[in-house]
Amino acid sequence: MNLLGHSLFSSFWLIQILDISLIAYLVWLLLRAIWGQPVMRVIVAVVLVWGASVLLNAIGFYSIGLITGKLASISIFALIVIFSQEVKDMLARFGRYLSRIGFLDFRHHYENKDMIKSVEAVLETCNYLKERGYGGLMVLVRQETINDYCKDAFDLNDLPVTSGFLESFLTPPGPYHDGAIVIKGDRILMARAILPLTFPGKDTVALGTRHRAAKGLAERTDAVVVVVSEETGRFRVAFDGKLTGPYSVDTLKEQLYRLMQFSSEKESR
Repeated sequence: MNLLGHSLFSSFWLIQILDISLIAYLVWLLLRAIWGQPVMRVIVAVVLVWGASVLLNAIGFYSIGLITGKLASISIFALIVIFSQEVKDMLARFGRYLSRIGFLDFRHHYENKDMIKSVEAVLETCNYLKERGYGGLMVLVRQETINDYCKDAFDLNDLPVTSGFLESFLTPPGPYHDGAIVIKGDRILMARAILPLTFPGKDTVALGTRHRAAKGLAERTDAVVVVVSEETGRFRVAFDGKLTGPYSVDTLKEQLYRLMQFSSEKESR
């Protein structure tokens, strides 16, 4: 049986099926990335305007059809400008996916001993905050630079990571306890960093400001954010756009070791 001059089982139709499947997959990825976001409502409005333009032209209203068509075309470019941050976030998530599968990995690989030192300091600080009923946010930087997302931060000029320093910064009523501590390798980069909040949704209604900030940064970068709840003393971790936990001290240690991609076994060898 032939269709458009080609057999249904020919390479021509195989390529067309693969082509359509690829387009459908890309559209599905795009919809999954923007579903529930403010940009989704704007895209729906643009599609409706474009559909109205096609309908108006079909029934003979050429002038208004032309105007609505031009409006839809302009709106597509306006979307890129208005939602430039969302576009950057989506491209960044795609880049992180490529990095996870081993492609385009430009990561700076820190020494095990440096990362172990930082994780141990974070764990000690978590215990300290829990015992005293304090809350806290600690960010462990991985591959991506997060400076653009840390507002009003106090630059510490690469202060060495110790539990004493972390505890002093996060203990109220000190001037830096409200924001996040940013750690890169075995150095403290910033204190009092104000992080972006997560996008509103059903799963964020019950979250406090610290947890929403942790999830917000994890949605935009590949950083690992440790949260200590002031109300419950529970430990949670945000990474890759997810907020996980609660954890005990032992399970928190295992999770941080896994996310920072090293193991105590390697260090002991």
